Amino acid sequence: MAESIGSVINSLYDETLATQTTASSNKSMTENDFWKLFAAELQYQDMSNPMSNADMMAQMTQMSSMSTMSKLAEAISNFSTVTNNLSTVTLTSYSTGLLGKEVTIAITNEKGEIVDKVRGVVSGVDLTGTTSVYVNGTKYDLAQVMAVGNVPESSEGDEENKESESE
Repeated sequence: MAESIGSVINSLYDETLATQTTASSNKSMTENDFWKLFAAELQYQDMSNPMSNADMMAQMTQMSSMSTMSKLAEAISNFSTVTNNLSTVTLTSYSTGLLGKEVTIAITNEKGEIVDKVRGVVSGVDLTGTTSVYVNGTKYDLAQVMAVGNVPESSEGDEENKESESE
C-alpha cells in the first residue's frame, strides 16, 4: 500500500532527459505527497532506532497546519472574488439608478481642485472600463458626480454654521 521513497523519487525523475535541469519541477508538495513520503519513512525506518513519537506527531501537526493554511488562503481568495463581484454589482446598480436624474458634475484641475460645475440630466451610463455617465452629451467619470437632484449651493444652516465657527 505504501510506496517506497525510491519509487516516489523515480516518479519525479525523467530518464529520457539527458540532464534533469530541463525537467519541470512542481515546487509544491501536496498533502498526498506528504502521506506517501511519511508512509515510506515509517516502512523503511531503522528498527533499532525508530522514529520517536514526538517526531512523528511534529510532522503530522506540521502537515495539518500547512493544509489548514492552504484551505484558509483559498477561502480568502474566494471571499475576495465575491467581494469584487458584489462591488461591481453595487456600482452598476448605483450608476444605472442615475439614469434620468439631474446631477451636478465637478470639473477639477490637475491638483484635484473643483474649478467648475456642470448640471444636467444623466442620459446614459458606460459600464465598460471605469464607470462613466453622460450628462449634456459629455462623458464624465462616476466619481465626478457630486450631487444628485436639485441641491442648493448653500443653505441657511450652512451659513449659520460658518458664522458660529468664526466666532
